[in-house]
Amino acid sequence: MTKSFALASSLMLAPLVGISDTLPKALSFWGLSAVIVTIYGVGMFSLRNTVAGQLRLVASLLLAATLVSCTQLVLQAFALPLYQELGLYLALISVQCVLLEHHGLFKAGQGKARLQLFGLFGALLMTLALLRTLIGNGTLATLAPGGFILLGLLLAGQQAWAHFSKPH
Repeated sequence: MTKSFALASSLMLAPLVGISDTLPKALSFWGLSAVIVTIYGVGMFSLRNTVAGQLRLVASLLLAATLVSCTQLVLQAFALPLYQELGLYLALISVQCVLLEHHGLFKAGQGKARLQLFGLFGALLMTLALLRTLIGNGTLATLAPGGFILLGLLLAGQQAWAHFSKPH
C-alpha cells in the first residue's frame, strides 16, 4: 500500500476503536461499510468520466452522504437497536468514501489495494472485537482507552513479529 492509502485509511481509526467493543457490532459495521463503499465506487465510476473538477468533489460528497443517509433510514426502520449502537460512526463512512476517492482508490487497477485495505480493516476490527469481548464486560478493555491500548499492543506485536522474523 502506498502512503496515500495509509493516510486515507487512518480515518478508520475512530470506528476501529469505537465500534469494536462487541463482535456483532464490529461485524455489522464492517459489512455495512463494505457495502456502502462498493456501491459508492460503482456510482462514482459512471460519474467520474462525466463530471470534472470541483463538481466531481460535490458529486462525490452528495453520493456518499446519500448512501449513508439511506442506510441510516433503513437501519432506523428495520434495526433500530443496531442503528443506535452504530450511531455517529455510520456518518464516517461517507467521509471515508470521499477521502478514498480523492486518493484514487477507485481508479482502474486499484482492486487489489481496495481488498487489502478492507481486508486489513476487517481483520483488525474482528481481532480487536474478539479481544475486547474475551477480556470481558466492565473492564477497561470495553471502553475507548482500552481499545487504544489493545490496538497499540497488537501493532507492537506485529512490528516485533516482523522484526524478529527477518533473517539477520
